[in-house]
Amino acid sequence: MFSIREDRTPSRRAFLRVGAFGLGALGLPGLLHGNPSVDKPWVRGKSVVWLWLGGGPPQTETWDPKPDAPDGVRTMFGTVNTSLPGIAFGSHFPKLAERANRLVVVRSFQTPCKDHQENWVRTMLTGTEAKPSPPSAGSVYSFLRGTNHPTTGVPSYILLDSGNNGEFLQEHFLRGNTPGDLSDAYAPFNPAGVITPRPKPTGPQRKVDDEATFSPLLRNMELRLPAERWAERRELLKGLDAAARSLETDPAYARHDAFREQAYRVLKGSVAEAFQLDREDAKTVERYDTSDITLTCPNFLNLPDFPRRPSMLGRQMLLARRLCEAGAGLVMVENCGWDFHNEGLNPGMQAGLEGFGPQLDRAVSAFLDDVQDRGLEDRILLVVCGEMGRTPKINPKGGRDHWPTLAPLLLAGGGFKMGQVIGKSDAQASRPTTPPVTTADLVSTVLQTLLDPTKLRLFPNIRADMLRRIEQGTPIPGLS
Repeated sequence: MFSIREDRTPSRRAFLRVGAFGLGALGLPGLLHGNPSVDKPWVRGKSVVWLWLGGGPPQTETWDPKPDAPDGVRTMFGTVNTSLPGIAFGSHFPKLAERANRLVVVRSFQTPCKDHQENWVRTMLTGTEAKPSPPSAGSVYSFLRGTNHPTTGVPSYILLDSGNNGEFLQEHFLRGNTPGDLSDAYAPFNPAGVITPRPKPTGPQRKVDDEATFSPLLRNMELRLPAERWAERRELLKGLDAAARSLETDPAYARHDAFREQAYRVLKGSVAEAFQLDREDAKTVERYDTSDITLTCPNFLNLPDFPRRPSMLGRQMLLARRLCEAGAGLVMVENCGWDFHNEGLNPGMQAGLEGFGPQLDRAVSAFLDDVQDRGLEDRILLVVCGEMGRTPKINPKGGRDHWPTLAPLLLAGGGFKMGQVIGKSDAQASRPTTPPVTTADLVSTVLQTLLDPTKLRLFPNIRADMLRRIEQGTPIPGLS
């Protein structure tokens, strides 16, 4: 998770932790020790970018607008025709409408999530409501593929965090991406350091260092940049160079093994290169850039007005593509703030979508074009969804509330058949009228894009519960 936090000026200790704090079993070399990816015939060699619209995007204002529904139900802002005959999108998505022939729109997606709390988000990201909570899809993949690429050292499972779109939603998303009963080695790679928070103490409260909230996997490697430095890539590279030098001078590194050598390669090699956006063609960076789009974000601090912040989604998506090229398997991209109730804490539909809509339209369109230009459309699957949808009927304040029965889902690439709409919803956009696509189906689609269960079955030492997780749902019908 690369984090952009505009409200902090990190000290050196907060900016970067590596080396002398201990390259122990749960530090960066610990990540590499955790089942390194070697020749595994069940690994398909593909990647998935899962763009998380935290808060719950609306069905009718995105890709199922219902223009003939009654006022108060149909999309509030009109429609735009797509490149697919007879299919319209909400008016905030003209670029995606032009590229609909490269998309799969699922109009029958249903989630179990009634709220944003971590237990619901975890259910969404695991695809099951089983107790105790099982590992997330990314942790299952990391366990079966290996925690890192065997050549580049790039982690298999990565989180990219916007850091500025609503910390409440963000926190629950981060807590939902946990390794469950697997080792912490299979938690997401976390350059920002805030993931898998430890359980709250049950005894007397005591003051603990901020480090207690860091991932036990990567608490030795924290990179945290405020928003104004996101564009200054040299700052990040200085941090990576300092980390690498720290490894060189640390006495522990003098006794390195192959995994410590690989840790060094992560810091100096492919991960560092992936962050060097200045190596990209300037026109490519410009196509992705959404920093001129202002987002109206949740107001949990009771400020006089909703905070407004620049969108970093374009750069997150560009970084996701670069990480996939470098060997990452599953990259989670967080874009929280889609909780458009207009109840005081969150903006309404109009204020929310005027920023969140265009930034999504631009960033995803740039990603689609970039992936196609690079010949990667069969290798990278893009998934776009949130934890739920929003109510069919607009509330009296001009917002829409939580609605799990129908939610937007968009897919692109992965070698699947594009240019189609899968499933149907009723005239009110309240429920599917065809068999619903479930979260278990989505998780199975993601995992079976990355892994081949037929080949997994040939290996008797594979954990049966891991195979069940891959096959717990049915890959979305019609994709193949």
